[in-house]
Formats: sequence, structure tokens, C-alpha cells
Amino acid sequence: MPKIDHDTKQKILLAAEKVFHRNGFKGTRTNQIAEEAGISRTMLHYYFRTKESLFKEVLEGTIAIVFVHMKRMIGQQTDLETLVGGIVDVISDLFEAKPGLPNFVINLFNESEELIHFLAGSQEDTIPAQLDAILRNEKQKGVVAENVRGEDLILHIYSLCSFPYLAMNYIKAKENRDDEAMKAFFRQRRDNIKGFVINGIRP
Repeated sequence: MPKIDHDTKQKILLAAEKVFHRNGFKGTRTNQIAEEAGISRTMLHYYFRTKESLFKEVLEGTIAIVFVHMKRMIGQQTDLETLVGGIVDVISDLFEAKPGLPNFVINLFNESEELIHFLAGSQEDTIPAQLDAILRNEKQKGVVAENVRGEDLILHIYSLCSFPYLAMNYIKAKENRDDEAMKAFFRQRRDNIKGFVINGIRP
């Protein structure tokens, strides 16, 4: 039996990410991933028996890592403005490295109800509840509006960070921006998002 090789496994995961982003989950075939990775389909199945198991590991290499970073920041009990800034940076760093990810996730949500349940079951998202605990303390100090919930806060941040990537081609064409100008645009938006979110949750 062949020995598990870390480099080969990483090559498969990178290839799978590209193909999943390009074709979606339902439109992806394992032979396409094998071809992208430059290996045989037999070798691919040695490392990953099913498309679902490969898909889950690709997710854990992207979205789950972000969850880990955000949970760590929330656990550090820093002030709310620093926390919001850190969450914006973590999400923005991910999208900068993988600009096709927001569109990929939206397409996944539209593919099937079964896939949505698979995604929801594969991630333990306790971030809204953790944020609720922090927001309760901030409300007692009178610095956060009573109607703000943890789920609202994280959805606001996700939305503000992801939408420009969903509309990237339009934004790029409208102002005739090249790739470098788009990078500068996204980085400038970070501070705007941080300020917008903090001002939006004040009483």
C-alpha cells in the first residue's frame, strides 16, 4: 500500500479548491480534480475516498481556519473596537488570498438544500453566541445599542467584506481599475468597514 505523502495530499487539496471554485460542488467530478493535480484517479481515491470527504477537507482548510482565528480573538477579551477590526482583517485576509471564495460559497448555497445541511453540520459556528456575551457587557456600559445581536454583527461584517468580491468585475470595469488598483481598493475598504460597523452598533 502506498505511503501517505503530505506534498501529494496538499497538491490534491489545492487542485480540488480550484476545481470546486470553478465548477461548484455538484459540477465537479473527481477525475477533473485528478487531472488538475496531475495524478491518476486511483491515486486521488487513495487519499480521498469520496468527493464529499475531499470537499469537507477543502472547507476545513479555509473557512474553518477563519473560525478558529475569530474564536481565538474573541477569547482574548480585548475591547470591542479592536475585536471588530481583527475580525474584519481575518476575513479580508482570506478573501484577498482566495478572491473567488465569496462567489463559490454563494453558489454552494444555491446548489441544493442537502448541501446547505452538509455545510451547516460540518462547522461548529459558536461565534454569534460568543459575540452575544461580549455585546451584553458592552450594552451594560451603554456603548452598544440594545437591539444589536452577535448574529447581526458577524453577518454585517461578512456582508461588507464579501460583497465587493461578488461584484469585483463590475467595480473593476466601472472605474477602469487594473489588478493593483483593485488590491489597493480592497485594502482601503478595511478601515472603512471597521468604522462603519463600530458606528453602526453604537446607541
